[in-house]
Amino acid sequence: MPVIKAKLLIALLLAFSISCGGPASTPSDSGDQSGAPIPELTDEIIRERINNSWMREVPPDIEGMKAANAISNTDPPPESISWGFGREEPKEIVVVDKQMNGTRATIVLDIKTASGPRSRNRFELAGQIRTEWQLRTGWVLRQWEIVDIENISMKYKRLPKPPATPADNSNTAANR
Repeated sequence: MPVIKAKLLIALLLAFSISCGGPASTPSDSGDQSGAPIPELTDEIIRERINNSWMREVPPDIEGMKAANAISNTDPPPESISWGFGREEPKEIVVVDKQMNGTRATIVLDIKTASGPRSRNRFELAGQIRTEWQLRTGWVLRQWEIVDIENISMKYKRLPKPPATPADNSNTAANR
């Protein structure tokens, strides 16, 4: 009886490992190993997947900030910032260059974006970035993901704070 249980257990483990296809894998540069067609990396996918990605070392556009009266000539120079692309922030995205190589892609984007109007510190960013993409294959799902972002010419401007409105002032006569 123990021999039958052992054979049954081995058969079940073998069947399970074959049906699951093994662990999630990263396809090679030469193409999709499964022979399945590679899904297209559309502009819509690019616009969706840029959300929640981060870029480090975005330098300031000092002249732009001076022109917008966000800083003066006597202010210390602003430092570089990191920027996370939020889903709700306004974005204009233009695909400048797209190079596909099997399950990898390099895409240059021209982006204009800004923080939301209610942000405490308001910023506006514009310029080009290079994004590296890879088709990731999991247990079931295959999708394009950003694996690296490089700043080509993106700079930020700190915008001046909007003037306070009477509703923003808690010391008005109506609130006393």
